[in-house]
Amino acid sequence: MKHYPLASAILLLLCFSAHAQTAPDDGQAKDGVYFNLFFDFTFRYPKDWVFHDEAINERIRERAKKEAANSGASSELKNTYLLFTVSHHPRGTPGLTLNPTIFAVAENITPAPKNYNGKDYLLEIRPLQVKTGARPLLNEPVEFRVAGLQFFRDDYSAEVKGVSIRKAFFVTISKGYALAFTFTGEDQKSVDEMAQAM
Repeated sequence: MKHYPLASAILLLLCFSAHAQTAPDDGQAKDGVYFNLFFDFTFRYPKDWVFHDEAINERIRERAKKEAANSGASSELKNTYLLFTVSHHPRGTPGLTLNPTIFAVAENITPAPKNYNGKDYLLEIRPLQVKTGARPLLNEPVEFRVAGLQFFRDDYSAEVKGVSIRKAFFVTISKGYALAFTFTGEDQKSVDEMAQAM
């Protein structure tokens, strides 16, 4: 029997690459639907909204790094992945006081205590939200079931540059990550309408 070392090596490489792990931010959007390969979920964002490309997401990451450094929370960003951002209007549209936005992030929380859930995560980030001027609207995060998964929701109001905003965070724990969806709008009604996409 003949041996072909080069063919064997190529075959092994193909086998390993076929089973290679995906990264948490390994996703794509098409026709109003974002699909994430790592977490195996889809998210249908509102019709006619703008899915942000990688260049805009990179600017958002840089801004988040600066804000985290200013608030003393820069270490938390090391294990955080921006999955997607969408907004009602293109960024920079003139005449808008607020551009409603949805974004999703995944934060590596390993090692997390046993039975750690989205409520625990939301309670941990509350002090950071309060430090930025946001005010919690709920006594504590409330549980929601979405597609059979346990999520927890926490709502905030804030004022940014003189504009009142509302934010709703939905968090679940998956594969050692806190998977968080944030909906930002001008009032509770608009945030609730966006959250229906969940």
